[in-house]
Amino acid sequence: MLEAAKFKHLQEQERRNKKFIEHVYDELWNKRNIAVLDDCLSPNVVYSSPTMTCTGIEEYKNLYKMYAAAFGQSHVEILDTLVSDDKIFTRVLFTCVHTGDLDGIPATGKEVKMQAYTVCRLEHHKIVEENELFDELGMMQQLGMELHMKEAVD
Repeated sequence: MLEAAKFKHLQEQERRNKKFIEHVYDELWNKRNIAVLDDCLSPNVVYSSPTMTCTGIEEYKNLYKMYAAAFGQSHVEILDTLVSDDKIFTRVLFTCVHTGDLDGIPATGKEVKMQAYTVCRLEHHKIVEENELFDELGMMQQLGMELHMKEAVD
């Protein structure tokens, strides 16, 4: 009987965590509600991707604001969600329009579609750690950027 109760508890936790992450993505990217971060992030959240790291809710908000300003009319579709204990894995498809400056790249007006893979770790129903991998090269190519080899320096 104890195993059945434990299994039921884990199922409920998985359901709750899946609903939680769906809420975060919908509010943040589909509705552009930055206030959701105050409810869903730990004050000391750590965000990591292959090209950047930020620590704390204010740095996280600044990163979000940068991307939100660069990409208007955004929509996120959750393609997959897997939950294991305190971790949530998602595969999402972002569709947006490049309407503002992105790190020196002026707005192109082009639609961009890119997949992202994210693993979030929760503590006390808040995200304390987020590791994300998204197709930055594909994004840059869709914006019209070209990849060139650096010239050799003697």
